[in-house]
Amino acid sequence: MWQHYKGEQPAGNELFIWLLDFEDYPSLSRFEALLSDKEKARAARFYFERDRRAYTITRGYLKERLGGFSGLAPARIEFEYNKQGKPYWASSPFFFNVSHSGKKGLVAISPLAPVGVDIEHFRKETTTVKIAERFFSNKEVQAFLALNDEQREEGFFNAWTRKEAFIKAAGLGLSMPLHSFDVTLTPGQEARLLDVRHPGYQAGDWLLRALPVSPPYAGAFCIKHRAPRLRLWQTQ
Repeated sequence: MWQHYKGEQPAGNELFIWLLDFEDYPSLSRFEALLSDKEKARAARFYFERDRRAYTITRGYLKERLGGFSGLAPARIEFEYNKQGKPYWASSPFFFNVSHSGKKGLVAISPLAPVGVDIEHFRKETTTVKIAERFFSNKEVQAFLALNDEQREEGFFNAWTRKEAFIKAAGLGLSMPLHSFDVTLTPGQEARLLDVRHPGYQAGDWLLRALPVSPPYAGAFCIKHRAPRLRLWQTQ
């Protein structure tokens, strides 16, 4: 489960994931000071204030942690982006990813391998068969249809976060079709990447797991490594 973070440094076999509660940060000034001009411009383009806050806090917190691990001032960290828009830090040995939804966010950092995280706040209007058929694989749609009405909201977001975590870890964005791989989604069933039907990718190369967040949230991580030591942190 989540432990309070007190400045620990990741060892070579560890995956660090922090759960952020945005209500713990009433002021954005601490994080805004760490953003580049391009990042500030991106934050300003968000239509909703909640999205601007979420982006600023998660990006700023990521830079704080990377700065602490590298010894570099966080404000000096500049990210580059691959063709699909995934950020990376070329001069760093760390892989990282962030996600935010509702009032919570995730930040993941590891020296091991590419990683993806996703957190989603439940939205009942999205948990329809029509949307599942559009974004899920045939196998996932069948598993979704087998759920009773009380399970469908959680099952839908189990699938959504697990698929997003894998897509983000792979770094291919939507150039990897969402129907080209299968994840588990049934509430109470272990989170797993079952199959990948995309050239150069094998399900056995990746570890996909759910994160212990309570409804109305679901969360997941995926890393290209079979046995990381997982460290789950909460901020204070």
